[in-house]
Amino acid sequence: MFVAVDIGNSNITVGIKKDKKWLEYRFPTHSEQPLLLLKEQIKLLKIKKLKGICLSSVVPEVTPLVRSEIEILFGMKPVVVNKRHYHLLPINPTNPDELGSDLLVNTLAAHDICGAHDCLIVDFGTALTYTYVDASGTIKGVSIAPGINTALQALTKSAAQLPEITPTLPEKVLGTDTVSAIKGGTVWGFVGQVSFMIDKIRQETTTDLKTIATGGLSHVLKPLDPLFDYIDRHLTLRGIEVYHDIVSASKK
Repeated sequence: MFVAVDIGNSNITVGIKKDKKWLEYRFPTHSEQPLLLLKEQIKLLKIKKLKGICLSSVVPEVTPLVRSEIEILFGMKPVVVNKRHYHLLPINPTNPDELGSDLLVNTLAAHDICGAHDCLIVDFGTALTYTYVDASGTIKGVSIAPGINTALQALTKSAAQLPEITPTLPEKVLGTDTVSAIKGGTVWGFVGQVSFMIDKIRQETTTDLKTIATGGLSHVLKPLDPLFDYIDRHLTLRGIEVYHDIVSASKK
């Protein structure tokens, strides 16, 4: 068994790999004891023979608390994704000081999947990110836009009478009430954006490009499914495990 922890801006995702399948638990990032409810889940899983734990974080001020909670819950210190290990990796970040650890581990997993092909990772999270890595493992560029939930929340917070809106795809672009109108404009708008961005990135790089969708909202925009060679909700967790295995092997 293996535990991967991904600390994001909105949520902390804890992935427990058991029998080659990921069990995923999500908690709000900013709380006093973010992993408090995980204790009962661990008891039910009856974890044995834990291979290791690895933690990736884009929220530095939360990292020490979560790291401490993980050590208490599992009785093992986690490997933490850190720039000092980047030289061990089969990928080459061209600007490591500005590359988020979530994008780094996504790229590790994608490079493992795509092999000899250039690859584009589209991550539907708090931010909507496009990360391009070539066949040699060099991260050639990144594009970042607000994510679906981020866009919806920004809109509803700016207008006092708008309700909180769940990011689901309506049947039609044109709505007949406020909620369906916002969903039509925003969620269908993201379908158009992602489709355009993939085409534009192909024009700027290569047409021989494998595409991977990931992130908690990667399942929402179903019309985009044919544009992706792989759809892997757990790509980040998989990349965290790849990182752990490389770093751990270097210490033997």
